[in-house]
Amino acid sequence: MQLSNISKLFIIPAFCALSLLGCGANRSADSTGVTPVAADAVKTEPPYQNAEPETYEFLVEQLRANGTEKYHVARKGDKWRVDNAYGDASQTSSLHTDKDYVISAATKSYADFDSGHGYDDRAATVEAVTGGLIGGRAEAVYEKIGSENGMTKYRVTGIAGKPTESIITVDDKLGLPVVKELYRLEGGRTLDVTYKISGYKTDVDDAQFNFPKDYKKVPLEDMRKTLVPPKQ
Repeated sequence: MQLSNISKLFIIPAFCALSLLGCGANRSADSTGVTPVAADAVKTEPPYQNAEPETYEFLVEQLRANGTEKYHVARKGDKWRVDNAYGDASQTSSLHTDKDYVISAATKSYADFDSGHGYDDRAATVEAVTGGLIGGRAEAVYEKIGSENGMTKYRVTGIAGKPTESIITVDDKLGLPVVKELYRLEGGRTLDVTYKISGYKTDVDDAQFNFPKDYKKVPLEDMRKTLVPPKQ
């Protein structure tokens, strides 16, 4: 689930629901090394807690063969923010307080806009950025692999026509999933992307939802040109 340039501007995802393939008992691997799905496999919602808390903060990494994307997510009640390219000079942010704002670290500027989504858009954004680790409630087949060193792993499969498989790692002490390894199964089993959550906090500083004092407000169209320049 990779955000496009335009969706990074407003952090408004257009992502499909988490797609997973089913699994069941009494299986054996085929010639590709992929374990086939049992015809009678039962789909359920996740057997672990992954609801979005009212107050939290964490970092997200999306690791792919062509590089790593970093995000920062923070929420405190109805205030929230998502930072893209976190820690980079090109960092952009979506902030929701009294209004919806988009922020550019490169130009030290911000603009407000009428999203038409507001509070509800936050949940969809967090689900997309984390690959469904937080807020993902899609029905699938969840098979517990085992527990070790305070971590419990699940193999997740499920929706016909979507040849993928996920390995979800749940931090037992934290009570939330923290790693998702998504595999493509066409022609074998290939790791497509890994989502990792780290630095989880439940004490969020209100300063997270303020603009830096040296940032200036600009018209929305100027912000568009800054973040999504026209093709040459």
